[in-house]
Amino acid sequence: MNTSDKKTISLVLGSGGARGLAHIGVIRALERNGWKIGAIAGSSIGALIGGFYAAGKLDEYAEWVEELTEFNVLRYLDIAWRGAGMLKGQMIMETLQDFVGRHKIEDLPTPLTIVATDVLARKEVWLTKGDLFDAIRASIAVPTVMTPHMINGRPLLDGGILNPVPIAPTLQDPTDAVIAVSLSGVPKHMGGSNRLQRREMKTPQKPAREKHRYQKKIEEFIDQLQERLGFDNDETEQGPNLSITDTALLSLDAMQASIARCMLAAYPPDLLIEIPIDTCGAHEFYRAAEVIAAGEYWAQVALDRFSADNGQLPNHD
Repeated sequence: MNTSDKKTISLVLGSGGARGLAHIGVIRALERNGWKIGAIAGSSIGALIGGFYAAGKLDEYAEWVEELTEFNVLRYLDIAWRGAGMLKGQMIMETLQDFVGRHKIEDLPTPLTIVATDVLARKEVWLTKGDLFDAIRASIAVPTVMTPHMINGRPLLDGGILNPVPIAPTLQDPTDAVIAVSLSGVPKHMGGSNRLQRREMKTPQKPAREKHRYQKKIEEFIDQLQERLGFDNDETEQGPNLSITDTALLSLDAMQASIARCMLAAYPPDLLIEIPIDTCGAHEFYRAAEVIAAGEYWAQVALDRFSADNGQLPNHD
């Protein structure tokens, strides 16, 4: 590893739904420790966060996502009444484009590789040119949840299907180190704590004024939709009551965790930062503030541990 004053890293941002908001905290911790991000490779939510960082708009995105609530997250769920996924993703992508505008990947100041999956060819695709949001939209297309996205005549899906921690694209980067962020780390709080948090979030509060009857109807509809999408998963005596969406997302989590272990064994980074897999549910973007804070915490823990083991990565100013 180059130990000169100019310390640059290739940052690998893994897939994992809303847990990927932890990438924002990781980036903040790395920059606070004096490291310059010289290149990025990302899958799924890692591609989205990496794209916003490369375009210089990560702070704006973080501010927006931290203001999301469980109620207004549902506003962006545009149902695809036909096709290969439940959601089209058009509403959320248009919102994100309002933040960052149009960019070509090859014109970004920070080199970026976005990983998607060509399911027809059964192979991963590295997107390093073309429209930034086309690439992001393809990489975040979770199977059965979002419809595939067409690029160059190919229907592309979530990059995490085949490569949830895409280290290989960074191997030829002229940087000093490779730091990878996996969102499939060992669980840190199992059992009833998550169910308790959900109950607390659903505790009714006295309204400041009488609700309009249309507002009541909207809220009743949203409650029903949450149950269908798996937002309420209190366990019964027979075990967890899993919805179709729960089953799909948990299956993808399990698959990606297994593939990630294989990828990390084949391509070990200079430093691995692991975010516990139970930090939040894959759909819980309304918990952004705490997930970002968790990313910053676990990044600092990893940096401090590396330093204690006589590593050279941390640089506390």
